[in-house]
Amino acid sequence: MNVRTLAASAALLLLSPALTGAAPAIPGLSSSGTLVVQANVQGSPVNVGGKVALYHKGTMYRLDLLSLGFPGLSGDMSALAATLIGPGGVSMLYDGSTGALTAWSNTNKTYYSETPSRGAQPSAAPANTAQSSPGDPLAALANLATALHDVQTATIQMTGHSMVNGHPSTGLDVQMKRQRPGKPLENYHAQLALADDLNDFPLQIALQSVPATKNDFGGTMKLDLTNVQRDTPDDNLFTVPQGYTRVTTLSDVLRPTGR
Repeated sequence: MNVRTLAASAALLLLSPALTGAAPAIPGLSSSGTLVVQANVQGSPVNVGGKVALYHKGTMYRLDLLSLGFPGLSGDMSALAATLIGPGGVSMLYDGSTGALTAWSNTNKTYYSETPSRGAQPSAAPANTAQSSPGDPLAALANLATALHDVQTATIQMTGHSMVNGHPSTGLDVQMKRQRPGKPLENYHAQLALADDLNDFPLQIALQSVPATKNDFGGTMKLDLTNVQRDTPDDNLFTVPQGYTRVTTLSDVLRPTGR
């Protein structure tokens, strides 16, 4: 399942109604809950679940995977999963301003980081070109159309208001079909519960990807934040701990010590 694509597309659709102005900033937060992934790997279902903690400050997000197990399978498999992340778990950072991703293991004391490459930006706009303001609805609409260039269909529906994990929330249902040149059709579905009292911060996110063939990677992911509170996390939560060694791939972060 292409979680990055679905999350970005869902966020884009969620922001589209606010074309006439900037969306309100999400406050600083500390939260905890569960993450469950039900994936299709070469036609075989695999379930993985664990406890998580999520922190937000400014443009930074930190997700801690504190425990890991395989629901419905033997205790030996869950014990193996526990050794995979080790004591202290695995942490991931996302910087919304740059798109940079960073992950580290408190067991292996290793980390991995990558920043997506971006096309060259013009050094200056032509003198006769008017600069669009952040609240320019036509410029925002043009940017939205560019981002959705390969999307075949997309819908967003409000599914009602309710209390979710102690917060008044608005439910949204987002569906999207996208096909890039020479690629199979991608089918995505997202259901979200957005906290009204936390500037629409998502308390629950359920993502689904339908694979083009039985052997393609697909499945569902559900993040359920059962305890969310306004907070101002320390800056050091969003930096790699000192003394950790950089590795070349994300899988090396999870590699057992000594291998």
